[in-house]
Amino acid sequence: MSSDGTVTVVVPPGALAAGTQVGIQPITATAPGALGAYRLTPEGQTFAQPVTITFSYSADEAGATAPDSMRIATHDARGYWAVVGTTRDATQRTLAVTTTHFSDWSHVDGRQIVPASATVAVNKEQRLSVIDCGDGPDPDGGNSQQRLLLECLEDEELQPLPPSNWSVNAIPGGNSTVGTIAAVAGGATYKAPSSVPSQNPVAVSAQYGTGTGRVTLVSNIKVVDALTVYTGTIFGRIDTTIQGQHQFVEMSANLRFTYNPDLSYGGTKWYDGTGSAFVRGRSFGCIGDGSGTAPVQGATLTLHNEGSLAGTYAISAGALATVTMTCGDPPQQVTIALQGGAGAGGNDICPSLQIGNDPGRLVGSWSCNVAEGSTQRANWTVRAVE
Repeated sequence: MSSDGTVTVVVPPGALAAGTQVGIQPITATAPGALGAYRLTPEGQTFAQPVTITFSYSADEAGATAPDSMRIATHDARGYWAVVGTTRDATQRTLAVTTTHFSDWSHVDGRQIVPASATVAVNKEQRLSVIDCGDGPDPDGGNSQQRLLLECLEDEELQPLPPSNWSVNAIPGGNSTVGTIAAVAGGATYKAPSSVPSQNPVAVSAQYGTGTGRVTLVSNIKVVDALTVYTGTIFGRIDTTIQGQHQFVEMSANLRFTYNPDLSYGGTKWYDGTGSAFVRGRSFGCIGDGSGTAPVQGATLTLHNEGSLAGTYAISAGALATVTMTCGDPPQQVTIALQGGAGAGGNDICPSLQIGNDPGRLVGSWSCNVAEGSTQRANWTVRAVE
C-alpha cells in the first residue's frame, strides 16, 4: 500500500521467479484529468501472473465528477497516457486494473469540476473550472484498440453555465453568509464570506444537462480565517557530470506543511514540512542505482505577500536515505547515505515562483542550471487543507 493509503498492489503467488522488493512511489500527476499518480518499482518489472492495482478515492472526488468517467491510465514508452480496462466499485470508492508490468499509473477523470475540494480564507476568491477530459485513438495508428488521454479543455457546453446553475449550499448564487458564486466562461468564481460559516465546508455545485441526463458536480470548499496547513507531493532531481560520468539523485515525497508563526515575519509566512521520501540515485564510482526511503528533513514553504518578493513563494525538502550499491575497484557492495532533495525558488540565476491568483493551490515545475555542469529540476502539487 502507498504511504498515503491511496494505492494498493496485490502480487499473486507465482508472479515472480525470485523474491523482489516492490514499491509505490508518489509522483507529480501529469496525465490529463489526473487526480493522482504513482510509479510502481522496480520500474519495468514484468510478472508471469497479472498483479492487481487498486486506487481509492475520496467522497469529495466522487462528488466532483460523473462516476462512470473515472478511469486508470498508464504511461507508455512513447510518453502517452493510455487508458486501460478499469473495474469500478462505487460503494467502496475504488478503481482496479490488472497488469503484467510496472510503470507509472494514474487515476483520471472525464468531466469534472476542479478543484474537487479547496480551502480559501475569508473574503478571498476561489476559481472553479468545469473541464472535460476525454480519450481518443492512438495517433500513431499502432494499436486500433488502445485509447489515449486527450488534453483537458474547459467544456464549451458550459461557457458559461447560466448563473442559476451555480449554487452554494443549494442556494442559487449563494449569499453573504455562505459566500457567493458568479459564473464565468468555463466555470465560476466563488467568493468566501467575511466570516467562517456555521456549515463548513460549503458545497459549491454546478448542474448541466436536462431531464434524466442532468448531472450535478460538487466542490467542497472550506472557509478559514487564515491558511495554516498545506499538503501535497514534491519531486526533485539533480544531474551532474563527474570525470565524464553522469550522476543523478532524485527524490519524491509526501509532505504536510504547517504554519510556523515564530519564523514568519512581516509579509512572509513560513511553513515547516514533515513527511516521508523515496530517494534513488547513482553515485560517483558506483555501478547501477541505489534506492531507499527516509523521513523528510528540512522541508519548508515560504509565501511572500509584501516587499520586493510579494507574490512569490519558495518550496524545498530533503532526505538522507541509506542505500546499498556496488562501488569501488574492485567492485564490492557498500552501504552509503544518499542525500536527495527537491527545491525551487527564485535567486540571482534561477526563476522565481509566482503565487498566482490561487494561494490555496500551489502547482508548478522548475528547472535551473545551479552550477557548472549541474542541473536541478523539481515539480510539485500542494494545496491548503486548513
